[in-house]
Amino acid sequence: MRSRNTGRQRPSTREAFMAECAGSIEYVVGMYALLFVLVLSMVSLQILQYKADSDIAEDALAASCLAALDVDPYRYGLDHSLVINDPAHARDIFEEALRGNMDLNADMMPRTENTSYIAGKVDIDEFRIYLVDGDNITEYVVSEYGITENTGTYGVVKTPSGTEVRSAGAYAKISFDTSGIFGVKIRACKEAYAEMLGKPGT
Repeated sequence: MRSRNTGRQRPSTREAFMAECAGSIEYVVGMYALLFVLVLSMVSLQILQYKADSDIAEDALAASCLAALDVDPYRYGLDHSLVINDPAHARDIFEEALRGNMDLNADMMPRTENTSYIAGKVDIDEFRIYLVDGDNITEYVVSEYGITENTGTYGVVKTPSGTEVRSAGAYAKISFDTSGIFGVKIRACKEAYAEMLGKPGT
């Protein structure tokens, strides 16, 4: 006499196949979710790095513009007039300060690989000096090829960045390549304006 099998029945081939597929789908979805989180984390870190690098470059540029304000000390001591006698020399001072502040060599390239946010030559796209004499403002556009002089009225003249000129100042715009995620290079552009007030509180 045969005894009946009272144990659990084995799942059918179809049920086993469906269970295996469900497990595979869960595995694939989990891997894609993990990959998405990793990529999102890398992008977030890269954005934070860009922000930090941007702040460093802007601070270096602003400090270099301020250094370029080579004001005549005799005139300032005489009547508190802010006069820059040689705009071309002011650009030379700016370039020297920029090399020091951004750790660049004579060719405007990074001296060491520690300057991670610069991936190539730093170009000086614009450099301008502004002088104020009463209601008149003189703008000197100083390039490698010479100096162009423009005049305007106080309260009307603005820098290319839109800042109103109130006193002697220096404006500069630079650009350079910076390394992004997966080694992709992105062109960064920075501009800054620094000015000096002749009389405190004005």
